[in-house]
Amino acid sequence: MRNLMLFSVIFLFALSACKKNDAGDAQTPQQNQNKKTEALILDFKDKIENHLKDGGTYTCDSAVWYVEALLNYSYGYATALGCTFEADSASTTVITGGINGYTLAQLNDVYEYLEENALENKPEDRYIFCIDVSLEVIGNQSTFSSVSAYAKQTLPNYKSTADTSGYWFWGEELGMCGPDSGLYVGMDATDIIEASTNATADYDYFTNLVGFGVSYPEDFYDPNFPFTDPYLLPYRYFVYYDSTGPNQDFCLSPDHMAYYSGTNGALYMVRDLKPTNRVFAWCDVWYLSYGVPDLDKHIWAITYGSPIDR
Repeated sequence: MRNLMLFSVIFLFALSACKKNDAGDAQTPQQNQNKKTEALILDFKDKIENHLKDGGTYTCDSAVWYVEALLNYSYGYATALGCTFEADSASTTVITGGINGYTLAQLNDVYEYLEENALENKPEDRYIFCIDVSLEVIGNQSTFSSVSAYAKQTLPNYKSTADTSGYWFWGEELGMCGPDSGLYVGMDATDIIEASTNATADYDYFTNLVGFGVSYPEDFYDPNFPFTDPYLLPYRYFVYYDSTGPNQDFCLSPDHMAYYSGTNGALYMVRDLKPTNRVFAWCDVWYLSYGVPDLDKHIWAITYGSPIDR
């Protein structure tokens, strides 16, 4: 959907021995125990709002889990379908090595700082998709950091991205083509392919995000490519190359759309790139065009994460 030559994906790394795990000390319930998970988050919320002096402390893992969980419970909207993503980071330091744990007062300060930054830095036309929190301990200093992912939804006057029927121009926001020519200018095939792929995600909320870019065709050559269109190269995502010069914008038929969105196209790449300890979270698809020779292609960024129940 966007004509971008450069793109970035959130990469998050554990920076210290205090590495976050999904459970923390609270033994976070699995998917079938969402209500218990919510109760844990709401109990923590009540404590930092009303019981800062109760004397309790939280270990490294628990501190990160509760701060991140409450941020995402309060502001994350990962169930909404995002079309483009931006990221912003923030960090705050607590003067303690965490050996004796972190007090509620300290975690309240951390939470309020990361909350304020996430809200203040949110672009006007985007919503908070998710917030990932990490912790680095060096000596007697503990630095809590966050990366906030902001997404932009499909405009309501656009064609529903759940409706994959029809003919679409490959990119450039040219809308539909062929028998559907002239409809939905401002959208293109990248919107539909991106949305249909994102709809396959099994979870709504994630942490421990890691991303992979797909921009070089040789990564995903398809020996059984089903099309014979001139200049359409046999890869699992759209690549069109005409060495003789500019050509007309390619019109993807319903068969093309089904292939690039299906098990031999987008879903093949999602499976192939998936780390063993992550699940598919979302993808972002751009278009890229060069004039002479004529090269039109889609560029992918695929993000994986550890699911959070809510």
